[in-house]
Amino acid sequence: MRTVLDARTSSGYGSRSRGGIHGVLDVETALTAADTAAHLRDRAAAGEKISGPAARRALTAAASTPRFEGRLVKRNFPQQAAAFLARDGIVLYDNPDAFLICAFKHANALCDPEPGATAPRQYNCRAGCGNTVRTDTHAVQIRARAEAIDRQAAHVPAKLARRLRRNADQLRAAADHHAATAQPAEALT
Repeated sequence: MRTVLDARTSSGYGSRSRGGIHGVLDVETALTAADTAAHLRDRAAAGEKISGPAARRALTAAASTPRFEGRLVKRNFPQQAAAFLARDGIVLYDNPDAFLICAFKHANALCDPEPGATAPRQYNCRAGCGNTVRTDTHAVQIRARAEAIDRQAAHVPAKLARRLRRNADQLRAAADHHAATAQPAEALT
């Protein structure tokens, strides 16, 4: 939704000065980020290993992020959500398409966020970004995706098959890199 309702194009359309869709998006994004932090905290406690340049920062953020367990949403909750999302470097965003968690810090982001952005451009996630974090679960998902691409490559023309296999090899390399560099949470904190 953030991609479609980019603030540059939609802040005046269909919104009111006191609220509008952006307040709702902030609330939903904050709740999702809190869930991502809780899942990372649970995975680390279960013994999953973690890798990536932002692994230590993500574990610290996960430990300090409150778990949302349901409650009445008060009138000022959109403002609280916006303040939560403005904590640069501490908010965790799950990116299932890239098989990683983004511990979004604006200065490190390679996704080319707008100045003052409080969230990454998840559709523009780039390898080598200083905000990335992977867990063992992500590595398993990467390998499964590589296998699915290999199966698909068996049924397409040769040129396309080579491109698909190259993509699958890159995914396996990312999973192998995770396996070689991942550490338990205790070693990172």
